[in-house]
Amino acid sequence: MTGSGQDKGATVLRIKSPRFGEMELPEESVITVLGGIIGFPALVRYVLIQRPSDAPFYWLQSLDDPSMALVLVNPALFKTDYDPPLPEGLRDELRAGPGEISLFAIVTIPAGRPQDMTANLLGPLALNPSSRLARQLVLDDRHYTHRQPIIPAEG
Repeated sequence: MTGSGQDKGATVLRIKSPRFGEMELPEESVITVLGGIIGFPALVRYVLIQRPSDAPFYWLQSLDDPSMALVLVNPALFKTDYDPPLPEGLRDELRAGPGEISLFAIVTIPAGRPQDMTANLLGPLALNPSSRLARQLVLDDRHYTHRQPIIPAEG
């Protein structure tokens, strides 16, 4: 983050990301990931970027370390029966009402082999878009894997 400014009473954050260059973002777009993400516990402030706006993938861009961004996807797009039980207390923690929590899977894209990309269905990110609060879950469910293929294998 390189600074902040004012725009019609709203605070604007300015960041410079290696992937997206310089960006100005309204402070209201900041998502707080409670407890951070596995491997990055100190990084808790993010924004969700979708480019182009109709793409199935999102970037979870860290504001605490602009060099860090993760690719996310809605798991229902490739695993239609994905419906893990949510931990007790999660709705209260995220200040969410019924139906307000969205789940995103973190995507791994092997270098030079995008057709082999996988999604972590055991560590989804639960997000309440209204409160801008999120938490990464750690599921213990034999129905899911941390390397779920996104693109079905041919044959």
